[in-house]
Amino acid sequence: MKTIKCKSTSKDVLIMIQKEINILKSLDHPNIIKVYEFFKTDKYIYIINELCTGGELFDKIVEMKFLSETVACNIMRQLLSAVAYCHEKGVIHRDLKPENILIESSEEKNKDFFRIKVIDFGTCEILQKNQLTEQIGTSFYIAPEILQNGYNEKCDLWSCGVILYILLCGSPPFYGKNEKEIFSKVICGNYSFKQKIWTKISKEAKSLVKKLLELNPSKRLSAKEALNHKWFKINKNQNLIINKNNNYSCFIQNITEFCAEQKLQQATLAFLVHNFAPKDELNELKEIFFAFDKNCDGKISKQEFVTGLSNTNTLNTLLKQGNSIEGLIKNIDTDNNGYISFEEFCIALINKEKILTEKNLRMAFDVFDRDKSGGISQNELKYILGEYNINAKEHLWNKIIEQIDLNRDGQISYEEFHKMMMEVIRSKNRRLSMQLRGRSNHDINISGISRELIENQVKDSVKDSIINISKENSELQKKKKRNKSFFVFNKKNNFESD
Repeated sequence: MKTIKCKSTSKDVLIMIQKEINILKSLDHPNIIKVYEFFKTDKYIYIINELCTGGELFDKIVEMKFLSETVACNIMRQLLSAVAYCHEKGVIHRDLKPENILIESSEEKNKDFFRIKVIDFGTCEILQKNQLTEQIGTSFYIAPEILQNGYNEKCDLWSCGVILYILLCGSPPFYGKNEKEIFSKVICGNYSFKQKIWTKISKEAKSLVKKLLELNPSKRLSAKEALNHKWFKINKNQNLIINKNNNYSCFIQNITEFCAEQKLQQATLAFLVHNFAPKDELNELKEIFFAFDKNCDGKISKQEFVTGLSNTNTLNTLLKQGNSIEGLIKNIDTDNNGYISFEEFCIALINKEKILTEKNLRMAFDVFDRDKSGGISQNELKYILGEYNINAKEHLWNKIIEQIDLNRDGQISYEEFHKMMMEVIRSKNRRLSMQLRGRSNHDINISGISRELIENQVKDSVKDSIINISKENSELQKKKKRNKSFFVFNKKNNFESD
């Protein structure tokens, strides 16, 4: 959790924070920090985000001095995947650096492979037809075009090149005693591979550095092009290759058993997955998602879905059960954009029986019941299902309520809510029975739901528990005092040069 004092925060900064929250809520990628809620009191602003316990990538570099090509490759693959996803969504980060990359878990920190999360979207901007001109960034990582005329999303790729250079040798490519010296070298693209350590680094790694630190933005690689570089092909990550001997079939089978016919069912499942899914199960789902996502763009296409099923030896089994690929994707792709996002993937594959407990359902209901009246009203339903549905015709909202409101009192009681969610498990058992009788379930259809799946999580009933869970993140934030004034020389960035 990030805590900001209201008194010491200007109106402009508050606007920037709100903008950051809105953008992060629109992003759904396994390597981008997830923001769950933003709320304000008289004294503080609270941002409740995904918990990462491994610390900053910067600290890992300081500790190790430099990283092996294998480790660097794993980091860069994830970073470029996140950047490619952002750029496709029209978002430019503008301040990529090791301090803005967290290691997801302290348990993974000392392994060759660890998951990362890109954070701090406070300086991000939406892609526009005209080039951006605002000079913003951090001295060691800033692209030359930001210091000159105008720039676009390629400025993020320059920062990625600087990060890769640092990962491989432990020092920045553009070093100076002050910002003037640094900027002078950046504008000229003045860096070298003369340090002794570079003699041990592959020509493919050097090639990627050169293509990312290309002075001309139009010739600089895009994030997608960088992911297709030969360096990544010769450093295949075994964590992203599905082992056919692993028992992934239990997860894959959950795809065929997923059919949340009610929008409120879908929203509740998303809330439960975000808050109560077992950590080890989520980690396994991340491995499967990364393995399916062959082009590392943060989403799964139809072809990637088919290939992934084939690699798990489950495709033929699913087809023999009467499933169609189109039907499966349609069930999972709840926003109907033609791709399976990370969130949609997790909701479809998670073991529903583990999260649909009495305690978890009561927690979800209490969060959705904003006024604590003991029932979910039409207005609360609109809030749960997201802003894009607010303008729907009144009779559609009435219809959603009527499907669940058994006693016809105009709202959804806990008993009605509980029965609706238990249908997720009961419908699974019915489909299994149908399959045993040779019947198909591939024609089941569900409608799209809002991305705002877990609005209003942090209310009185859950605020204390979430804040306690987030304390470790707070300690990580307190560990270092950030210099939020960009272009001010930061001692933390004062690497030693050879």
